[in-house]
Amino acid sequence: MANVYDAITAFYNNDPGWDQVLPRADVEAYFRHLAWHGVPDPELQHQWEHLVMLCIYIENAELTVEELTEDDIVDLVSWCGRNVVEFKVSYDSIRDLLDTLGSFFVFLKQQGRLQNALAPYLARQQLLRDDGGVAIIDGFGNYLPGEEEREAAGAPPPEGRVFLNAGASLRGLMEEIHQFFQKEEFDTDFQHSLVLYEQALGILELEEECGEDFWRGYWDYFLFDYHLLEEDVTPLEIFRRTGSSAYPQLVNELSQGFLALFTIEEVLDENRFVCRDFLTGELYYLSFPLTGTDPLEDRVFLGHVFYNRSMGMNWLQSYTLKPLARKRLLEVLEACRDWYDVQFPGADWGEFLSRQALVCREVLRKVSKNPAACRFPYETRHRDYVPGPLPEKMTPVEKMVQEIVLVSGRGEYDIRLIRHMWADFKDLCPHTGLYEPQVWAAALVENFLEINDKRAARQKPFLLETFGVPHRDLTRAYMEIRNQLKLEPSDPRYLDEMGFLMLFSKFV
Repeated sequence: MANVYDAITAFYNNDPGWDQVLPRADVEAYFRHLAWHGVPDPELQHQWEHLVMLCIYIENAELTVEELTEDDIVDLVSWCGRNVVEFKVSYDSIRDLLDTLGSFFVFLKQQGRLQNALAPYLARQQLLRDDGGVAIIDGFGNYLPGEEEREAAGAPPPEGRVFLNAGASLRGLMEEIHQFFQKEEFDTDFQHSLVLYEQALGILELEEECGEDFWRGYWDYFLFDYHLLEEDVTPLEIFRRTGSSAYPQLVNELSQGFLALFTIEEVLDENRFVCRDFLTGELYYLSFPLTGTDPLEDRVFLGHVFYNRSMGMNWLQSYTLKPLARKRLLEVLEACRDWYDVQFPGADWGEFLSRQALVCREVLRKVSKNPAACRFPYETRHRDYVPGPLPEKMTPVEKMVQEIVLVSGRGEYDIRLIRHMWADFKDLCPHTGLYEPQVWAAALVENFLEINDKRAARQKPFLLETFGVPHRDLTRAYMEIRNQLKLEPSDPRYLDEMGFLMLFSKFV
C-alpha cells in the first residue's frame, strides 16, 4: 500500500463488519496521533499489521477490546503464533507486538475509550523472561506443558490460515507463477489445455481478441484443475514442488483448494455467506465479493474454495437456474460421475471434479442455456468393470504406446488408460505373439483415439509412419482388441478428459 491510511481504507472497505470489531475512527485517530509525533510511515504500517492481528483475534474470540485481560493478550500472542503466517514467535516479535498494543491501549484510555490500559504490559511480564527467553508458549505458539487451562480457555482457531497481506502476497505469487510458466517446456501443455478449455466453452476456433473473462477463466482452470501431460498433476502443484516461491505458506493454502458448485443459503454481511455445496449438501462459510442482481435463490456458483473452506476467490462464475434447470444439472452431473466411476470405482464428488472439472463447466454452461437439450443418453455394459493394478515396469508394447502418446501431444493419464486397455485385453487373450509389439501399440492407440477424439482418430497415418506398421496387420490388431474388449463409442473404462467433453459435443 502507498501509506498506512490506504491500508486502513482497504481493510475496512473490503469488509465493513470490521468496524463493529475495532472502530475505524479509533484506529485512524491513533495513527494520526503517531504521525503528528513524527513516526515514519513504514513504522506506522508495521503497527497497523499488529492492530489487524488484534482485530482478527478478538473477532474469533468473540470479545471486545474493552473486555481483554492480560490472559487474553497472552492467548492473542499464542493464537497469532499458531495461525498468522507472518508472525513468527520470538522474544523480539512478542515485545514488538505488545509494545504496539500497549501504545494503542494507552491512547484509547486517554481518549476515554478504555478504563484500563495495563493488559498488554501485564501480559509482557508473563511472556518475556529476564534471560531473553519466552515463557508459556513454544516457538510455534503452542502452549507448553502445564498450561492446559489456558489452552482450554483459548480462542478457537480461524477457518483457515491468516495472511495479513493476502492481497499483496497473492499478487506477488501470481507474478511468480506467470514467470515460472513462461518456460518453453510448458508450451505443449498450454496448447493442449487451451484446446480442452475451448471445447468446454463451445468455442470452435480461438479468436484473436478474446476478452478478459475468457483468459481469467482459462488461467483459473489451467492453474488449479488442468493436469500436466508428463507429471499428471496440476500446474500449481508443480510450482509448489519446484517453484521456490517467496510465499510458500500461501502456495500451500492454495494447493489445498478445490472446485465447488454451490448456492447461497444465508447472507451474513456484504461479503460473507453461508453456502451449500450443490453436489454434497455440505454447508460452509465463504467470503467473496458478490456481483449481479439476479435473486440469490436462483443462482448457482462455480469456483474454487480455499482457506479451509472459508474463502471463494480468484474466479467465481454465477449462473441463474430455475428449479427444473437445477434438477437437470444434478441429474446430468450424477450420470457423469457414474460414468467416471466405471474407471475409478468409488469415486466421490471431489475426486470426480478434480479430474473432470471442465465437464462440470461444460454441463453447467449448457444447462444454463437450454436445460431441456442437455442430457446424458448413454448406456454401457461395463458397469461392473474393476481395473486391475498396473505393474511399475512397462512391457515393450506399453513403452511404444508411451512413445506414440507423448509424440502426439497427449499425456501420462492417457498412457495409464491405454495400459489398462492392454492389461484387460491380455487377460482375455494372453497369447499376443501373432503381431509385433509395434503393431499392438499402434492398434491400442487407434482404439483409444476412436473412443476419445474422433477428429484425431481420422489422422491415423502418423501411427503408420511412427513404426512402419503394415496396414493389414494394424487393421486386424485394431479389430481384435475392439472385439475382445467389446469397446463402445464412448467407453467409460478408457475415457479421458477430451472424451468426457465429447459426450456433449452434439448438444447445443
